[in-house]
Amino acid sequence: MADNAQHGGDLPVPNTSGSPHPSAPGASYMSYLPNNTFGTLRPATLLRNLLEPEDENEVEEIEHFKYKQVLDRKLTVKSIIGLSFSIMGVPFGMSSTLWITLVDGGNVTMLYGWIIVSFFSLCVILSLAEIISKYPTSGGVYHFSALLSNERYSLISSWYTGWLLLIGSWTYIVSIQFAGAQFILSIFGLKNSYYKEDIMLVLLVYYAMLLFSGFINWKFPKYLEKINRACIIWSLGTTLAIDFLLIFFAKRTHSIKEILTTFDNSRSGWPDPLAFIVGLAGSAYTINGFGLIFSMTDEVKNPERNMPKGVISSLFITFFNGLIFILPVLIILPEMKLLLDETPEIMPIDLIFKFSIESYVVSFLLVMLLIVTVLFQAIGSVTTASRTTYAFARDGGLPYKERWLSVDSVEEDVVPKNAILLSMGISAVLPAIAVISESAFNSFMGSCVMTLTLSNGVPILCLMLNKRRKVKGGAFRLRKVGYIINGLSCFWVVLVCLVMSMPPVIKGLTWSRMNYASVVTVGFLAFATLGYKLWGQKSFEGPKVDTDYFELHNLNAPGRSNLNSANDSFVVIDDEEDNTFEADGRKISYEPPKPVSPSYRGSISSGSNKFEVGDNDDTEVLFDASREL
Repeated sequence: MADNAQHGGDLPVPNTSGSPHPSAPGASYMSYLPNNTFGTLRPATLLRNLLEPEDENEVEEIEHFKYKQVLDRKLTVKSIIGLSFSIMGVPFGMSSTLWITLVDGGNVTMLYGWIIVSFFSLCVILSLAEIISKYPTSGGVYHFSALLSNERYSLISSWYTGWLLLIGSWTYIVSIQFAGAQFILSIFGLKNSYYKEDIMLVLLVYYAMLLFSGFINWKFPKYLEKINRACIIWSLGTTLAIDFLLIFFAKRTHSIKEILTTFDNSRSGWPDPLAFIVGLAGSAYTINGFGLIFSMTDEVKNPERNMPKGVISSLFITFFNGLIFILPVLIILPEMKLLLDETPEIMPIDLIFKFSIESYVVSFLLVMLLIVTVLFQAIGSVTTASRTTYAFARDGGLPYKERWLSVDSVEEDVVPKNAILLSMGISAVLPAIAVISESAFNSFMGSCVMTLTLSNGVPILCLMLNKRRKVKGGAFRLRKVGYIINGLSCFWVVLVCLVMSMPPVIKGLTWSRMNYASVVTVGFLAFATLGYKLWGQKSFEGPKVDTDYFELHNLNAPGRSNLNSANDSFVVIDDEEDNTFEADGRKISYEPPKPVSPSYRGSISSGSNKFEVGDNDDTEVLFDASREL
């Protein structure tokens, strides 16, 4: 019975969502919307028809896991939206990779590439949201791989997915904060056109940012939710401020035709179609890292519902924020020669401010607004990486796991202290590669996107291979379009890996300037293989599914719900009747014949107590669904 529940069977179970209202067969988020002749044309009704389960008798059946609740469960949908938004960080993310889209096509690549990347990223997020609504676990994608793959390959697929996620989370910290350090220092280029980057100074600023973001995560965890919410307001406000000031101060603007159709591929060396595809890397760098959000599940209220709502909403906000950032930039875009040829050491966004506004004070103000968004991203990157580290160590994925599971109480909050320190330590070592070879360091940053994308793709592929059976009963459902969305997601994973393996420019390409991201990724996989041989096959356990959960809940079926107490996990009710009669002033007892009824044979364990239910047992064992194991 438990195995059937775990793999998405159709066992009738009571409501496990935490809602005081009972679950109705086939119920969905929008099942109570009016559905009349004209109502079917409403967008909400169309969405309802799309996401309703194919089987109208399908009952919501959420998996539970045997993990002790250590971290505080207090995050809401708004918190998830804010954290996701800070991880993707549209204003700075697009600013730091602007040169890629400018080199590989310019306007067309920047605008239409953003739309394409957003669409495929939405497919990936929808696929993962459906899975997390069935399996709300902080292991995220590496738990999904274990639960959705064939049992024979469950542990090994979870191991590799976990290492891809973990390495991606650590390199994501480096990617965000190192680019942030470069951006902060490029502010000197607003005054001095001959500015040259000093790698040692970049490292100094980088370590300052790393210490700042780690300190906030360790010592001020109670403010993280407010920080995440503030990130949404600040990022949107920054985008609107940039739009207004650029258009207001601009000395020249482009026509609509120029904005929508200009394609300049004169600097990349790629054929035009390939240049456009390679230019997608600019947007892919920005819309990345959302798979890390699922590592926060332990701290989210009602994660089976709030996680899908949060990550999907954050992508829509990210998409529109990106559009309103791109269009004004394209309206006032200076000549490519000024942005890419004359001052290559300065980030293009700084030069756009400088040449378009022609005011040092206003340009400096806009750069400062973007620097604050970098700090939001830096804090969010450490938050998600530390939770990923904590979850993977808890399952035995890291050596000396007990050391990394140490938590610290800060006022009323609990934080994974050592997981934060480990994430910071790894992130402190990697940038040293930039001193030796800039090309090698850039390859590490490219592999960040590849590892995170692959970690998202593995569970989606496993889901398709088992014909989507194991997500039945989730709180969020893709219905008939599930196969299409999952297929598009897998296609996108492959395409991103190819794009990230290509150098943006092949004109004058040398071995020292080659893109080695794919080589670095293979090296990471080789390290994961070595780790599995050394300690993983002995200590790694994978997700701990509570296989008894539904077995216990199924006992509370219709006709067996007369619970005595809402505070007891188990209630034993004796069907006592007054089996006596009086005769000659005396009370005489008798034993009535036992009625013939269906019997249940089995055992239920909870801690050290064991309750047996047999064929000749007159005692009824009930489970109180109001309490969660």
